[in-house]
Amino acid sequence: MDILAVRDYWINKLKIPLAASEWLFWSSFVLLLITQFSQGTMFILYYPSASFPYRLLMIAGLIAGIKIFLFNHFKNFDEALLFILLGLLILVGCQQANDWNFIYYYLVILASQGVDFKKVIKVFLMIIITGILIAVISSSLGIIMNLTNSRTGDPGVRFALGMVYPTDFAARAFYLQLFYVVYRKFHLSLPELIACLGFTMTIYFLTDTRLDLVLMLLTLIMSAFYKHIIRFIKSIGSNYLSIFGVLSILVIIALTYLYQPNSFIFKVFNKVLSGRLEYGHTAFVKYNVTMFGQFVQQNGNGGIHHGWFDYFFIDCSFLRILMMNGFFSFVILIIALCYLSNKFMKENYYCLELALILIIVSSLIDQHLIEISFNILFMATYANLNEFREHKSIFARNKILSFKSN
Repeated sequence: MDILAVRDYWINKLKIPLAASEWLFWSSFVLLLITQFSQGTMFILYYPSASFPYRLLMIAGLIAGIKIFLFNHFKNFDEALLFILLGLLILVGCQQANDWNFIYYYLVILASQGVDFKKVIKVFLMIIITGILIAVISSSLGIIMNLTNSRTGDPGVRFALGMVYPTDFAARAFYLQLFYVVYRKFHLSLPELIACLGFTMTIYFLTDTRLDLVLMLLTLIMSAFYKHIIRFIKSIGSNYLSIFGVLSILVIIALTYLYQPNSFIFKVFNKVLSGRLEYGHTAFVKYNVTMFGQFVQQNGNGGIHHGWFDYFFIDCSFLRILMMNGFFSFVILIIALCYLSNKFMKENYYCLELALILIIVSSLIDQHLIEISFNILFMATYANLNEFREHKSIFARNKILSFKSN
């Protein structure tokens, strides 16, 4: 009798209800979501202690671990062992980097086995919308700080509205709109499109963040021309989509590594990317890549600074994971992205594939890929996706027309 059989025997003997499985998952997910969201707001100044959010994250991780141990189904012991090994590799990277987002996200992904992903999105939207409203209202009333800044040489003011930085507020808006569109399976009505366009322009005028403006507009364009875009990506095929995705990640890392400050071409790219190539290259010079991760001292613009400070921050999500969590964690992430892309395409979850494409593009520039209060798409790895399967072929009309013409 193996370990899994022993576990199932005692669960049946003790008559532990299956309802406990969902309770454990939702408890861990909601606690993790609220805690990580609050860490991105100026409410951080009101924590009882600096360690307070990390204790909450540990509780969320523990609850997710209990759910996995008691209720997850594995094909065999070898599969369970593989997940443990992956978890240990991710854990080592997090410990070395002193950044725990990846391991907590991994635990909640495993804990989401069989959970309706549409319900996950619904809960995500409810919590994030509520959190944003509380932060915006609190900052407007002076309960928490409303940080502002401006670009060098630009008199325009950018507002954070309770978040730690204006670009973080814009990124939250992008992910919020994206997952609302995913929840609607990219089938927005005209009033919804107009409302989302108004929301997009409002966020841009408040934060002056070009990346998220482009991404939010692309989300709406994909919704308006959904069937045409799906036909296009189907013509490319799942394998080539994965290859293009991996190549885009490797190209941005290569450009960062090869950056030359005196090169005109690199200067142009660096300016377009708001200095990200320069700071990413500095990371290679000062730290380089390790197998199991390392601590990278960074000073970002977010939050409050007392006096002058030496700015240094790695924005690109993929470069952050490579430099901070190490090569093995980076490879795990790339494999996960390829797995999801192939799964979405082969099992007709086309709206999720579009979301994945947009998230990869965003993550080439920003740092929120493995922050669950921004991006929940990785939970589609193990959750139930039946609600998102396209049951009717979007080629049906073309096939009928072709048959008639013959």
